[in-house]
Amino acid sequence: MNRLLAPLVSLVFALLLAVSPWFVAKRSFGGRGVLLAPFGVVNPSGARGPVPELGWIGVAFWGWVALAVVAALVFLLLNGERRARALYLLGAIGLVAFGLEAFLFYHLVDAVNAAALAEGARRPPLRRHSLSLGLYLQLFFALYLLVAARMSQPAGRGLLIRYRGVVVPLVSLLLAMVAGGVLVWILRPIPGVREGLSTYGYLVGKFDLVTYTFQLLFGPVLSLPGLFQSAVIATPLIFTGLSVAFGFKAGLFNIGAPGQLVMGAVFAMFAGLYLPGPRFLVLPAAIAAAALGGAVWGAIPGWLKARFGAHEVINTIMMNYVAVSVMLLLLSKNEWSFFGHVVHFPFKAPGYEPKSLLIHETARIPMFIQMLGFKGAGPGELSLALPLALLALLLVYYLGRRMELGRRVIAALGAGVLGYLVGGVLPGIPAQVSADLVSVRLNGSFVIALFAVAFYNFYMWRTKYGYELRAVGLAPKAAEYAGVNITAKLVLTMAIAGALAGLAATHYVLGGGIDEYRFKQSIPYTVGFDGIAVALMGQNTPVGVTLAAFLFGVLLTGGLQLNIQLGISRELVTVLESLIVLFIAAGGFLPRYFVEPLLATEALKRLEPGHALEEVR
Repeated sequence: MNRLLAPLVSLVFALLLAVSPWFVAKRSFGGRGVLLAPFGVVNPSGARGPVPELGWIGVAFWGWVALAVVAALVFLLLNGERRARALYLLGAIGLVAFGLEAFLFYHLVDAVNAAALAEGARRPPLRRHSLSLGLYLQLFFALYLLVAARMSQPAGRGLLIRYRGVVVPLVSLLLAMVAGGVLVWILRPIPGVREGLSTYGYLVGKFDLVTYTFQLLFGPVLSLPGLFQSAVIATPLIFTGLSVAFGFKAGLFNIGAPGQLVMGAVFAMFAGLYLPGPRFLVLPAAIAAAALGGAVWGAIPGWLKARFGAHEVINTIMMNYVAVSVMLLLLSKNEWSFFGHVVHFPFKAPGYEPKSLLIHETARIPMFIQMLGFKGAGPGELSLALPLALLALLLVYYLGRRMELGRRVIAALGAGVLGYLVGGVLPGIPAQVSADLVSVRLNGSFVIALFAVAFYNFYMWRTKYGYELRAVGLAPKAAEYAGVNITAKLVLTMAIAGALAGLAATHYVLGGGIDEYRFKQSIPYTVGFDGIAVALMGQNTPVGVTLAAFLFGVLLTGGLQLNIQLGISRELVTVLESLIVLFIAAGGFLPRYFVEPLLATEALKRLEPGHALEEVR
């Protein structure tokens, strides 16, 4: 840790702590709030009502200033293990202080509300109270001290390099949030501000505005309906992110996910409308048809690349236009005239709206709430079928490490089926489901997305085919010299990438992810382009892609509340996504060995001499 940078961090922390709101006593609609800061109460909108007495907040502020000064002196005067032990102690003290302050605030708020209700108030006067930027800064500073303590030990920096796949996206997200906060500070006024607000009050109010903006953006993670809605948005992003990441691993840039999604929707529509048979046959066939449509559309540019050397970026972009044109052809009109012959499209719904007929019941993917055993809002029973199936699958897979890989996978899938059957027979757990949760259109395609993540991980790092694919991406000439069929590998890679993108159509067409179980022209195929950002932020890893998709889902869901509460356009979410991609492309402005695998390996050798190195991905 740089000796000059660390004291600077402590100084900035102390300054921000002085002009930041620590608590919000109550929050009104539109963002107006009563703010509790170290040097007094700030009430920009002039709201009336009781305020909890926090006489200790000034003492706590000077205590944190003293902690920051001691931390700066530790960085300047101590080295090695002595510095690490001191920073661990200071970080632990910071975490305890943070927890104590949060507990005292909520305790005092409950006391004020209880006293008001005892005096005859109809409802608690302090509603929607919360922690604010000051407390968040304290938590982050304590965690910063703990990380700095770990880095002060031998091989501390090497630990960050090993986990650079996490470090780079987190730093990029932090930088994007800082840039987004600056935009909000400049463009938006303080909600409900009065005339004659002091300079101190202005600074506290502005910091509260920025804090509340991000509280709304990340608010969906605090409620079950918000998490479900985030998963609705994340589901197609997982498919398209995996599609782009799969191509990246082979050194291919697949920009054709939008067109592959559209063709997956076309194939899924035909399968859902015309395949006869029972549900247990038709539904898997319709899902496979969506994958097949995307695979065919992806294999074409793959073959052109392998056979003629045509660049996949140009080909996939052109194929996107062709796919959209096919969609317009199929859904725009019921009848077309070709060379004097009238062709009728029976799958097109009557009328002018560009959409297909409803998919048959046998090809519909059930809603996630139904898969959990609930039929609607109100009291019900949580079925143990799905939880037991997942538990049995994971247990058998991870406990059967001595088995051959193929048998291990088959045994795990068999255990999952058995767990599902047993769970369906066992009595469920009584539970209550809210109407808000039932209204969220999260369907079983989310489970398919999780299986796609497992497939990506298994194929890429547990099979020789995935090893060959990664070898082609890293050094195609060396891979070809080692006996890898480059032509077949390129076609196969684009076909699998297309299949993953095509599976995103199951969410919209077979799962009714928008509003109906049908193929509509309004299908948001542009999520194929969003998959590029998801793959980049997820560092092309299965877990990273999943987490990045959920992050974008949370931001897009929270963006709606941001627009309703503060009048901030949801385009801010687009700005944040763009900034995240920009900073990831810049490597989070971290040293180059955080970005380039070969430089990371050399850095680990220098930092950890004599230690065995893990595989650098």
